[in-house]
Amino acid sequence: MMLEEFEKRTGYFPTMKEYEVIERAYIHFEGDKDAFCKAYKKNEGEIARMIQHEANMQTINEQNEIEKLVESYKFRIAELEKALEREQEWKRYEDTDNVSQADYIKLRTASGTRALSDEEAKELLFDWFGFAKEKIKIYHCVPVYEVNRHRQLRKVGELDRFPLYNATDWNYIRFDCGRMCYELKDDELRPYLH
Repeated sequence: MMLEEFEKRTGYFPTMKEYEVIERAYIHFEGDKDAFCKAYKKNEGEIARMIQHEANMQTINEQNEIEKLVESYKFRIAELEKALEREQEWKRYEDTDNVSQADYIKLRTASGTRALSDEEAKELLFDWFGFAKEKIKIYHCVPVYEVNRHRQLRKVGELDRFPLYNATDWNYIRFDCGRMCYELKDDELRPYLH
């Protein structure tokens, strides 16, 4: 029996899931289309509940299967990501044109070194190099990168890099002015490369 025939004979418009159950019930029914539809209408409440229950159970079973499949895919994806990480051989990368973390730590841990406030750092950059204070943006960290064997970079975190001052020839400030990026290290102004 076609869905349209069932709808026309009963006046009930089932979902596709419900109709699949109705069709199975019709196949096992002893009688023709008209007799089945008449029995359905006569006993609509009980049959409808039974059909709805079976359709709901079918939907729940399908959802459980889908959830199991999704979990297995998530597990497989995690395995593949781990294998890809190993294959790519990611290693810590530090641009040699920028100030190294080791040099920064040496300055930070030296006796007499003090952290500068943003205002103090801007004042120093204005006095020494003439940068407009209102255009200076002071940074307190730098990105940490890793490089793989295919020379691809990825950002994996950040390191604290507060402005520091120990002496006129031993200091550090990471800043931008306008569209230019700079590091001041030991009284030497240098471009900061991203």
